[in-house]
This record gives sequence, structure tokens and C-alpha cells, in this order.
Amino acid sequence: MSITDINAPPMEPVTLTAAKAFLRIDHDHEDGLISDLIKVARERVESMGRLSLISRRRAYSSARVSSGRFVINHSPVRHVHKVSVIDGDDNAAEIPNGEIYINKRARPAAIEVRKRDLFSDYTADPVAIVAELEAGYGSSPEDVPMQLRQAVLLLLAQHYEHRDDAIKRPVPMLVDALLMPYRTVRL
Repeated sequence: MSITDINAPPMEPVTLTAAKAFLRIDHDHEDGLISDLIKVARERVESMGRLSLISRRRAYSSARVSSGRFVINHSPVRHVHKVSVIDGDDNAAEIPNGEIYINKRARPAAIEVRKRDLFSDYTADPVAIVAELEAGYGSSPEDVPMQLRQAVLLLLAQHYEHRDDAIKRPVPMLVDALLMPYRTVRL
């Protein structure tokens, strides 16, 4: 399973002004660095929590095609634009939207085929499923829950303080605690 951006987020969940206030920086010399570190911290929070903070179009793919149902272990899913079944020859067969049921309230969100039982009804040898979806809390930083913005700020501070080896450092325990209610875990 993997998720990739089709469109980049239009903005970051933390503004440069808020980040500089959090870091207690009052000069403009490192604005480029801080902007880059905000992006790195956001990507890390999204990866750890299997989340999209700012709404954008993403592609989710899974190699599990055993039945007519699959889960999107990523949240929050706002809308599914299309679902395609990929066969062994890398050909895609799109499933009509009328035949797809999306349970967005489930955590993780589940997609099921309504009229048929198996993905093999759409192609002879299904090897993967690809869903294009809209995921995220909203289009502005205010739409993102405060705990997730705080996690981004804490990681930003760690990356700013330890520029040389920030990725090698363990994630602060408070970041894990802030992400815990938002993580989706499938047993």
C-alpha cells in the first residue's frame, strides 16, 4: 500500500509567522530554511499518522485484491474520485462510481463494490487497486486540529535545533502522544 500526492498541498498547516513565533525568531534571515523545515515536519507527521493535514488530491494503491472490498489506511478521506483495478499487464479498468460504496465513517475508510462480488469481475487478473481521492482536514491551517499543528511545530523545533541529524533523532514522546488519537491501525 502506498499513497502519493497528485496535487501538492496549497499551503502548509503551520504558517511561517506561527513557526517563527514558536521558535522565537524575530529576523528574516532564515525564512527559507524554516519554510523547508515546516514542509519536512508536515510530511513526517503525515507519514507517522497516515494522515493528510491540508486537503489535496492523492493516489492510494494497494496490492491486496482478494475480494470486492479494500480499506484506505489513510485519513481523513473526504471524497473518492475514481477507483481502478490494475491487471498483470498493467492495464487499468475503472470501476463506475455507481458501483462503488465508500464508508468514510469507518476508520480506516472502506471501499466496496456494490453490484459485483470480486474485483476479478472487472479484469481477469487483478494485481492492484488504485483510488484517486481527496484527503485532508480542510484547505486552511485553521481546519487542521490543533494537536496535529502542535506536533508539526514540535518536530519543526527539533529539526531547527538539530539541523545536521534531525531525521536520525527519535521523535519526541509528546509528538507520539499528540498523534495517537488520529492514527489508524488495522489489525
